[in-house]
Amino acid sequence: MSDICMNHIERYWQALTIANNETFNKGDFEKALTGYKDALYRAEVLNNHILDCIRLKIPFIQVYIISCNNLANTYEELGKLEEAENMLKRTVYYLLHLAGNKKLNIDEIQSELKRAALSYVRFAEKINSGKVKQEQLFKTLKQQLVESDLM
Repeated sequence: MSDICMNHIERYWQALTIANNETFNKGDFEKALTGYKDALYRAEVLNNHILDCIRLKIPFIQVYIISCNNLANTYEELGKLEEAENMLKRTVYYLLHLAGNKKLNIDEIQSELKRAALSYVRFAEKINSGKVKQEQLFKTLKQQLVESDLM
């Protein structure tokens, strides 16, 4: 993909995110949800071109995480707690996936992974989604961390 196209996607993601943050803050959560889904799609496109993003210094990891968090917050506001939880778990799994990529900064991924896991745990505690789900996530996290030599 061309540099111009990659930069355009990032700028479009930023514009979508800013506009939908305003929509979210006004309380129009359904409209914000649609816009945040569109922004997540742009984040996914960027993640399909990791090497270009690295070269162009596009913060594709943060773009993806912000998109997932925006969706999680919106789902929570809409009372769709399972979807909110799934978005938070998606962030954790995304970072675990990236941890296996030797071309990426493992320190950055570890730092983001700690934040993502903490966000998930806080959410799970807040909604009392059950110890079983948390324990399964922690087992998966531990297994992935051991397999990717992060521990």
